[in-house]
Amino acid sequence: MAAKQKGKPKGPWTPEEIARNERVARLRVEHDRARGVSVNLEETVALTRFANRFAEAFKDARRA
Repeated sequence: MAAKQKGKPKGPWTPEEIARNERVARLRVEHDRARGVSVNLEETVALTRFANRFAEAFKDARRA
C-alpha cells in the first residue's frame, strides 16, 4: 500500500516560497517574451479551441 501523501501546507507563504514564486514568474515572462507575440497568440487560440471541444464532448456529463 502506498504511503499517504502529505497535503499542501496550510498558512502563509514563507519568504523563501515568495521569492521562488517571484523568480519563476519572471522566468515565465522572459520565456514568453522571447517566443514572440504571434507564437503566444497561436498557442492561446489552440488551447481555447481544445477547451471548447473538450467542453462540448462532456456537456452531457455536466448536466447529470
